[in-house]
Amino acid sequence: MEKRRYEFILQAIQPIAHHAESFGNSAIHMRLKIRQPDGSFVNVPRITGDTMRHGLREAAAYAFLDAAGMLDTPALTESALRLLFAGGMITGADAGSVKIDGYREMVELCPPLALLGGCAQNRSIPGRLQVDDAILICEETSHLWSDWTRAFVAEMSIDTHRAHVEEVQRVRMDPSLVPHHRALLTDGGDAIVKRLGKSEKASAKKDAVEKDEAKSTMLPRRYETIVAGSLFMWGLECTCMSELDVDTLDAMCAAFTSNMVVGGKRATGNGRMRAIAAQNIAVLRPRDAAQTLDLVGPGNRHGERFAAHVRVRADRVRAWLSQVEA
Repeated sequence: MEKRRYEFILQAIQPIAHHAESFGNSAIHMRLKIRQPDGSFVNVPRITGDTMRHGLREAAAYAFLDAAGMLDTPALTESALRLLFAGGMITGADAGSVKIDGYREMVELCPPLALLGGCAQNRSIPGRLQVDDAILICEETSHLWSDWTRAFVAEMSIDTHRAHVEEVQRVRMDPSLVPHHRALLTDGGDAIVKRLGKSEKASAKKDAVEKDEAKSTMLPRRYETIVAGSLFMWGLECTCMSELDVDTLDAMCAAFTSNMVVGGKRATGNGRMRAIAAQNIAVLRPRDAAQTLDLVGPGNRHGERFAAHVRVRADRVRAWLSQVEA
């Protein structure tokens, strides 16, 4: 048994829109309250450990299904889908507990579940992986930097956390306001023209109620993002019981960091990140992007042992997933 801790410096390739809550039509970024050396407190942008852990779980699920040859054709039940991509849920199936032999079979056939944990039947099974928040590298977090993080950013200009936050405004347009769109309507847009006229009269009379009833569906919205190029420090720690556990952990990290997208607004150019430095696990050069991470020191490429383990059990994996209750 050994403890493995990996630490990363992540760079936002696109703005990050990871929101905590909304006030009206304005969304604010997720933040972590941090005490400063002088005793004051600041709220610093972060990406939650929940989000990062889910990214690892989803990446592990795809890697697992790929190794089992199950990505080409749909083959999962709803329970299997929940178990692999969300850790499952307590179902109380058969009013019985998860038998120890059943648990052993589960983690043998699906090694990521041994690290991530999950629910099966009426029991929640804890994992062995602890995932940190990804915290913005800025002036207010400098007293929390590790020695290697401090050395990595030593030649960089570090600003306050406020400098990394940008407030963005976007508008969802109302197609009925466009004349050539209205021409496509069955009534030629007569009803909309009447509504627009009603809105104009309400504005002139300063009648707020009538104006609200006649308003369009155009929707302006504002939200905070962390600007592209910003750096985050992130780490994870796992208790590994075997070489297979180590290789599974490395495969999960490689799969996640090779296509890391976090937060919301993903469909409109937000959320993409990459690992630019790491401790205890190496980030390869761009020419090796197909193999994003490699083990530090001698040894095979990450994921080979994990993929081989799942591949030879593919038939058993299919049978198990077809009847799992989670």
